[in-house]
This record gives sequence, C-alpha cells and structure tokens, in this order.
Amino acid sequence: MNIKEIWLDKNTLFYKQFDQIETVNISLLKYAYVQILGNVPFLYIFTDMQHYISTELLGFDLIYRELSNIYNFDDKAFFEASKANLDDTKVKIWAKKIGRNYTILDEYLADGDLGYEVYSEPKQMISWDTTYEQLEKLGLVEAYFTEYGTQYLRFIYKVRIEGIVVDQLELYAENVISNRPVQEFFVDLYDKTNTDASYKELRELWLDEDIDVDQYGWERQDQCYLRFVFANGIDASICYTYDEESGDDDGSTSLHFYNNRTYEYFLENNEYEENIEITKFILFKKKIDLNVNHIEHDGVKYIPKKVKELMGENSGIWLDYLNKKIGFVGVERALILDINQIKNFSFQNILPARGPGYSDFMVQLKKGDYLTVFIDDTFYFDQFSEQLKKMTQKNVQIPEAYPNC
Repeated sequence: MNIKEIWLDKNTLFYKQFDQIETVNISLLKYAYVQILGNVPFLYIFTDMQHYISTELLGFDLIYRELSNIYNFDDKAFFEASKANLDDTKVKIWAKKIGRNYTILDEYLADGDLGYEVYSEPKQMISWDTTYEQLEKLGLVEAYFTEYGTQYLRFIYKVRIEGIVVDQLELYAENVISNRPVQEFFVDLYDKTNTDASYKELRELWLDEDIDVDQYGWERQDQCYLRFVFANGIDASICYTYDEESGDDDGSTSLHFYNNRTYEYFLENNEYEENIEITKFILFKKKIDLNVNHIEHDGVKYIPKKVKELMGENSGIWLDYLNKKIGFVGVERALILDINQIKNFSFQNILPARGPGYSDFMVQLKKGDYLTVFIDDTFYFDQFSEQLKKMTQKNVQIPEAYPNC
C-alpha cells in the first residue's frame, strides 16, 4: 500500500522531509517559488519561515493542483522550470498582494529626538525611552506569536515617525526585560506596486542622493541596505532584497529603528555595594569583556569598588558567601547572580577551522537557560575549572572541542 508523503488537511499542509513530517499553515503563505536544487524541482514556500517541498514526494502532483487552485500559482512558470531542471533555477510563481501600508507626509516634522507619535485618541507623543511594560500599560500595543512561538508586540494604532506614518509598527518582545526601553522597532513597508519603489521613497526621504553608499551599507543587484543615524541615540535602516539564489523579493522594504541609548542608571547597585563581602576570587590576569549587557540582563552592574581594588584592571570571578552572590568581572561591568540560581558551569572549546577558534564560558541556570558570560581563546578557561569547582561547589563541564566549520 502506498503511503502518502504529502497531504492537506484544511489549512495545514503536511509533507515529508528528511524522514520527518513537517507542517505548514498555508493561511500564512506569503510567496512561492519553484527552485531546482540538486537537479530536483522543489516547491519553495514562505510563511513565517522557509519550506522546501520536493516534487518527488508521493502525492505531490495532487497537492500542487489543490494549492494552485487556492492561490492561482503561475503553473506555466512552475512546469517549464521543472521540466528544464537546470540546477539553481529559481522562479517566483506567486506572491501575496499587499496594499500600501504607509504614508509620506507633505509636511516633514523633524521631532525624531523626542520619539514617535501614536495615532490613538487623542494622539500621544511617545519617547524612545518608554519601556515594553509601559507601552502595554498604556494600551498601545498587543502581543502576538508566530507559528513557532516567537513573541512580538505590535501597535494597535498607526504610528508617525517624523515624516512617515506607518499602519502597524512592531517590536521584538522575545527574551527581553520588560522594564527596559524598547530596543528595536520594525515594519515591512509595501508600495502599491509591491516593488522597490518603497525603498526609493524612504531613501529620498532620509538620505541625500549623492551620499557615499559605502559609508552606510551597500546597494547591489541582490540587495540594498543602508543604516544611518536617525535621531539622538537612534539609528534607522532600510533594506530591500531582490530575487537571487540566497534572497527572496517579497515586495517590501524592511524598516528598522535601533535604540542605542545607554541607560546607565540600570547599572547602579548601591545597596549591594554597601554590603558586599568577597569570600574567594579567581583572577584571569587579563581583561575579558562580558558577553552580556545591562539591557539584556538585569544582573549586569557597575564593578563594585571593593572588587576593583582587589582585581585591579583584571577580569575574573568573586564569590560572596554572606550575600550568596557570585560576580563575573568584565572590562567595565560585572554580572552578579545569586549562586543558588546556578546549576553548573560549562567551558565549550571551538577549534579553528574555516572560522576562528574560541572558548565559551557558560553558566547553566537551574531554570534551564544557558548564559554565555565570557568568550576568549580556545582552552583558555580550562585552567580555572578545578578552582571554580572548589570555590562554588558546582560542577564544571568541559565537553569535547569541535571545529568551527
């Protein structure tokens, strides 16, 4: 009996890939291509992620016809490319048509240093310093999750950023600290033609025609990308990708705003500094910067004065039995954790190959997360494993090194 390798159940497409059954919510379909890989035609579709579906799957022909009836694929292009079977061929057969979702204002309002204006009733000027939780409390955003569980927030109202109004600005909300100012905003902007006209409009709006492109990014046949200072402590970028082997033209310009402001008040830790007791310590005898910052992790603080006096300009680790704390000293900052949060430590060594060699100093927390605290030369941290184990009474794992291929 033949077992189907691809089938459709309402809005869910099931297909076999590498001996596993993958699923696609076809209601989220954004575009589709026929692509020849290894002399095999594939139906390449994109929702929240890429899906490559082999035309050699048992039952593919029937499912392709069903999908084509739903979305009106360009069957001629699909079958011509499939029949020619020229490796690396990639031809678009369908794209979701998106209406224009932004407006360029006749009057340019140069108030970007202050923030952005939300078109609620009444309108509200919101500072770039506003936090994730403050936006939620104001009722300006709503949460949503992708098909694979990644969390985002999106504005319920239109948002004006200086001379442009966008229909729905979004922001990343996965693994962020809710009391921190929003770090990145984004939106995919579509002109009515779903072409690079949107990119050209934004470029004309914000950048001079005769700029030195190399100072801002690149403008190539496969992609145009420019990043520039937009306001005080705020960068912006615009990006349009064309059809190439490694890129898909979805008809939109990706617009991002990046918050580069420092917010150093989060680094203050006066109460602990007054009560710190250094019981034991490990000295690295050189400077190694932390791999985490105070925006990403609430435990990153200024290096306590007593630690500086003890370690000088060196990085290292201190243990505070009295307060049940452990501190990891970087160049200008320290990561301070409750020792009871930690399950164990791990030094993962990466051997030089195609890429450089290095070593990750990782902390595994009891809640299951790994935190990479330091990165330095391959095998550098191994010399401290026994000392760290004795000092903390925590296991130190050193897995087998592997090449950076």
